[in-house]
Amino acid sequence: MYHPGKVLEIISTSNKDIKASDETTQAVVEMWDENQLTFLVEQKLSKKVKKGDVVLVDYTPISEKIPLPKHLIVKVINGKTGNSIWNSYKRYHDKNRQAMTKNIQQNMPQYMG
Repeated sequence: MYHPGKVLEIISTSNKDIKASDETTQAVVEMWDENQLTFLVEQKLSKKVKKGDVVLVDYTPISEKIPLPKHLIVKVINGKTGNSIWNSYKRYHDKNRQAMTKNIQQNMPQYMG
């Protein structure tokens, strides 16, 4: 399972404001469902990922014995493809949120003053 997100900030040792104990790169990401999370960036992508990029985050299990998700950025999706994926997921989320709001409103008890 993979989830798209949009990079808000890069956390890397190439930034002079950051002091690190290792050479890894993380990205603060707004996910399609409006969550904001920080993920490790796959080493091969660490110099390529930038603010505003649409990225794909690997949520597959670490292993069969460890069912926790990897939470690793494995792809940067630029251009029309990235925008298309991002917009598709956002429309899906908005549609579900509207349906849930409507359902809650319909099931609220009416005031019987």
